[in-house]
Amino acid sequence: MCCFCPSYIDEDWENCSNLEYTGPWTLHNVHPRKPADVVDYVDAIGHGQGIPDQSDEGTIADLVEVGDFFVVEAKWPNDYSAEFWILQCTKPLHVLANTTTDAYGETHEEGSSVLEGMWYQQFGKSPTCFVQYSSAPVSVVAAGQVIHVRFALQPTGVLKGSPSFKLSKDTLEGILDSLQSSRVGGSELPRVPLVKECSTTYRG
Repeated sequence: MCCFCPSYIDEDWENCSNLEYTGPWTLHNVHPRKPADVVDYVDAIGHGQGIPDQSDEGTIADLVEVGDFFVVEAKWPNDYSAEFWILQCTKPLHVLANTTTDAYGETHEEGSSVLEGMWYQQFGKSPTCFVQYSSAPVSVVAAGQVIHVRFALQPTGVLKGSPSFKLSKDTLEGILDSLQSSRVGGSELPRVPLVKECSTTYRG
């Protein structure tokens, strides 16, 4: 930010006339290890953004607020053959006062930077179709595990009694690119075929 009031020009920062509007500065550092690899997919409908190969401090997890969607890489093997998990933030980035184990058996040590969220499960044959299981326990996620943030899931109705959502093709491509970049050594990630859209709405 730049101001052109007399105090600012004279470098008398404390008496700047715009302090009453801006308030005190809050510094947020984001430090990718490979700046040239930063991938940005933000646009008018919100495809999200990813910063690969990040450290535990100053990650894109800093950008996640309550209600935002974010992505973490899925551990293999898993029961759903999933490459990644989508979560919706219920508690933003914070430091644990005590060692914590969540409902999925993930343990995070005291002093770890974590955030919490409800997960969305990919549904059926379409990789762009997801459902929300409101009864699923909250996940605790390490800040360094977050690979993609701030994108949209569009509601499409109800599938098998659970709210359903559609992920745009562009957002899916962005998530896969972020996942590819975050992997050690840049190992090749098989592309998920976009076999059909998540457009059918039914109740069951």
